[in-house]
Amino acid sequence: MTECPNSSISVLHRRWAKLEDEHHELALAIDEARAREPDLAPMRERQAELLLEINSLVAKIRDAPGRTIEDHVALLDVALEHELDLACDIARYGPADYPMTTRLLGFLAHLVPEFEFNSLRRWLSSPGQLQQLWRCDSSRSLQNDAGFV
Repeated sequence: MTECPNSSISVLHRRWAKLEDEHHELALAIDEARAREPDLAPMRERQAELLLEINSLVAKIRDAPGRTIEDHVALLDVALEHELDLACDIARYGPADYPMTTRLLGFLAHLVPEFEFNSLRRWLSSPGQLQQLWRCDSSRSLQNDAGFV
């Protein structure tokens, strides 16, 4: 899949999410295959290719114009994964340890309901974990923050 040089962040984000998902699934498959497959070279080669493609896409996302709210939320999603490494921390310690971030992410999830936070979805993969993040303090957040939209 190719994208034009002036693609929006949200268009690039959709491609990034697919690549990250493939990389995550491949990493799990490699871990499972270690014990039974003597030659993991083809899988490792694909993993290296994916990482190069993901890094190139992240650079494009970093430099792409942000024109819409979805573009900026997509930029945040990529930053959560590649600059802040925050999604795994939220998964490890729980949303209660990140009340302001949880409030902000919940507000953005309600503001752009069709947007999928790919980094959070992958890290918060236990059933209901992501929905719990969106519900955490969201009623107070939406009431207090509604005037800022």
